[in-house]
Amino acid sequence: MNQWYQIALPKDSSTDKFLEIEGFLGSEEKENMTILYFEKNEKVREQLKEYNISIISDGDWKETWREYFVPLKIGSLTVVPPWKKDEGDIIINPARGFGTGHHETTRLALGFVEKVLQKDNTINTIFDAGTGSGILAIAAVRLKNTIRATAVDNDADAIENAAENLILNNVQDSITLSSEPIFKFEGKYDLVIANIISSVLYFLSDDLKRLTSKWLVLSGVLESESPVFMKRMGLDEGFELIEKTDENEWSGYLLKRRDK
Repeated sequence: MNQWYQIALPKDSSTDKFLEIEGFLGSEEKENMTILYFEKNEKVREQLKEYNISIISDGDWKETWREYFVPLKIGSLTVVPPWKKDEGDIIINPARGFGTGHHETTRLALGFVEKVLQKDNTINTIFDAGTGSGILAIAAVRLKNTIRATAVDNDADAIENAAENLILNNVQDSITLSSEPIFKFEGKYDLVIANIISSVLYFLSDDLKRLTSKWLVLSGVLESESPVFMKRMGLDEGFELIEKTDENEWSGYLLKRRDK
């Protein structure tokens, strides 16, 4: 049986240092706490030795999520778990930190996706880098059913979870899942989305820009990085910053490619 570590922090605690731990799986807010999940191994245990570590297993995961995964409204959409499928627009079966809309970075990205689709009715193709649960690609198709999306993740568990969610939302014909690295993709997409921690965004920056023909949504950036983010991503020349939105310690960016 697979097992993971879990620690709980007060809701206002900074989580910056945990994002860099090799084996960090994700986090979610629960009432007045932030719950963080990690791979179960000795290296991670040593780095978390000053915290009260709980061990959860496959059998516990669904019940843990049932306690606090309630319908969540983001923009015009409501995200629900399968056991509340009749109460929302997007069904996400919760898995290990792959994106349910409860984390700030996912909410920021989803909000921008809806804004882009409201602004620009020519959007037909989307590339979702680091798709996780598939929530952002699914939301885009829910908002405009003619969209064709490519959703990519290098985590096999994420792809498995996303595939399940595509079926739950009956959008498997509109979204293509792939575990191929981003550099292997060619062509241009009307909207590129990347909700990934900033260290990975910096690494993927050239490919994200190369794939973008019109709009680029970036999330997963700590607000403290804002003064240097655009420059480090190389966005100052080719893209116009349309909007930056902050939620707690996180920032999201909506950018548009400049006309040549």
